[in-house]
Amino acid sequence: MDMEIPVINLEGLNGDAAERSQTMARLHEACTDWGFFWVDSHGVDAALMEEVKRFVYGHYDDQLEDKFYASCLAKDLQAAVDPGPEDSNKPVSDQVDWESTYFIRHNPNNNVADFPEILPPTRSVRVVSPISLNFVCIHLRHAHTCFLAHVPVTLREVLDTYIAQMVSLAERLAECMSLNLGLDGARIKDTFAPPFVGTKFAMYPACPRPDLVWGLRAHTDAGGIILLLQDDVVGGLEFFRGDREWVPVGPTKGSRIFVNIGDQVEVMSGRAYRSVLHRVAAGSEGWRLSVATFYNPGTEAVVAAPATALQLYPGAYRFGDYLNY
Repeated sequence: MDMEIPVINLEGLNGDAAERSQTMARLHEACTDWGFFWVDSHGVDAALMEEVKRFVYGHYDDQLEDKFYASCLAKDLQAAVDPGPEDSNKPVSDQVDWESTYFIRHNPNNNVADFPEILPPTRSVRVVSPISLNFVCIHLRHAHTCFLAHVPVTLREVLDTYIAQMVSLAERLAECMSLNLGLDGARIKDTFAPPFVGTKFAMYPACPRPDLVWGLRAHTDAGGIILLLQDDVVGGLEFFRGDREWVPVGPTKGSRIFVNIGDQVEVMSGRAYRSVLHRVAAGSEGWRLSVATFYNPGTEAVVAAPATALQLYPGAYRFGDYLNY
């Protein structure tokens, strides 16, 4: 099933007119028929993606795992391993998710300073390679950093570089989507400006009773364009395609990034593009990593459907009001 999910090679946007047209058409088809897809040749550095993954694994291991398993949810599920007869099929709660998560805002107000434990001091250490900064490596589990000589790089700088590249990708997709919808190429970007950009870092630990709880309950994303760096071993993400079937999204292959459309792009497209219901199943083995970066309208941004679709949506509204609705 996962092989059917569209894979868009964005390198085609740099080709001749025919290749660009074909790539744009494939992207349009993925947005209209699926609402989610993979992208290759996306411009986000593969080595940087791996470093972000190492950070998430190390931070969870050092800072979050013990707290998570000490939570009431984890204790309740552990107790449910050998339940009484009346509780054998009773969910622990339909209001909680089996995930360890935190959210970092990048724009317009960066809150990374709220996480001092993930900002080790800058160090310059031994030479790794004179060739490329791609050889930068981070081993948070052992509180050790290792970089090119005379190039002190903090975790903050790694995250900032990663997010800058993700925003560039989101803006490129926004331009292509706008053009495919017959709009000015800057329409989505200008509507969102200044955009809200934030990242949800999540780990989905092994669950003793995955039949009683979801890793993440079914929902759509309220914002615009969501870019997901996810696990390359453990699956669990599912999307509801065409209001008829749940499609499993397998582990990441290579350096692909997963993309899904949020509610505001659906509105701006007059529902030509769909914001799709999705969820994460809890698993009994392994940890699933998820790093979702949200490229959303700013809270004061005014979003409106095209005139041809006003019967489907209300008039123009502030995104902040949508969030509070």
